[in-house]
Amino acid sequence: MGYKKLDEVMELLTDELDGFNKALNKLQRLTKNVEDIRILPDTSEIEKLLETHLQREKEKTLILQESVRSLNESLAKASVISRFRLWVHYSIWAISLFIICYLGFKIAETEEIRKESFAKGGQEVITSLRGYFDQHPEHYKEYEQWLKKKDSVPNRK
Repeated sequence: MGYKKLDEVMELLTDELDGFNKALNKLQRLTKNVEDIRILPDTSEIEKLLETHLQREKEKTLILQESVRSLNESLAKASVISRFRLWVHYSIWAISLFIICYLGFKIAETEEIRKESFAKGGQEVITSLRGYFDQHPEHYKEYEQWLKKKDSVPNRK
C-alpha cells in the first residue's frame, strides 16, 4: 500500500519535470528569437512630449510670476493704509496724553482757586454781616455773647 502512493508521487514528479523541460525549451526558443530582434532607439515621441511639457510649465510659471507681482502690489497698497491707521492711532494717543496733562495741571490749580474763593467768600460774609449787624445792633450783642461763650468752652474734637 505504501509503494502505491510512492509510485503516484513519482509519476506526478516525472510529469512536472517533463512540463518544466518543455517550458525551458520554449523559453530557449523565445530567447533566440528575441536575441535576433534588433531595436533601434527612437526618442522623438518622448522628446516631443518633453517639449510640450516644458512649454506648459513655462506658461504656468509666467502666470504664477504675474500673480506674485500683483500680490506684491496689493500688499504694498495695504501697508500704506496700515501706516495711515498707525499715524492716526499715534495721533489719538498724543492728543489724549496732552489732554490728560492739561487736566492734571488744571486740577492742581484748583487748590489755589479754592483757597482764593474761600478767602473772598470769607470777606464777603464779613462785609454782609457788618451790614446786617449795623442794621440790627441787638443781634450784634447776642453774637458777641455767643462768641465769648464759645471761646470759654474747650474744643472737644
